[in-house]
Amino acid sequence: MGVATILDPRYKMKLVEFYFPLIYDEISQSKIDEVRQNCCDLLVDYQSKTKKSLENSGGSGIDGTSSVSNIDASDINILDMYDKFVASSSSQAASKSLTELDMYLEEIVLPRTQHFDILSWWKTNGVKYPNLQKVAKDILDIPVSTVVSESTFAIVEE
Repeated sequence: MGVATILDPRYKMKLVEFYFPLIYDEISQSKIDEVRQNCCDLLVDYQSKTKKSLENSGGSGIDGTSSVSNIDASDINILDMYDKFVASSSSQAASKSLTELDMYLEEIVLPRTQHFDILSWWKTNGVKYPNLQKVAKDILDIPVSTVVSESTFAIVEE
């Protein structure tokens, strides 16, 4: 639940940092660090999956550089090759600077509104945070309760 809370741009780490001292008292900081580490681990896992899929699609050579030589431009769209090159370059640059999670958490928390569509927000902001968007889609798309499905199959006696 902590990861899902962090992926909500209305709360991010602020809600965790607010509630954990009330819940865990002296060990709250270690619990906060644990939730943040879980987010980092998830992001690294998703980034490695993205990197593997780029490598499997033939975007880079054995040494990690783009393999452009010996390719007939009529066989492969050159802009597709460019897209793969940019994706591999930007993923390397991002690892040297702030991570997607750091950049996301540094932005201000959005105001809380009643009719906020979090999945729509991630769809719109996925360009800035492509790997976090994948994590958010997978985490936030899981139903928290089975009440709806159970009520669907309930037999109503009259």
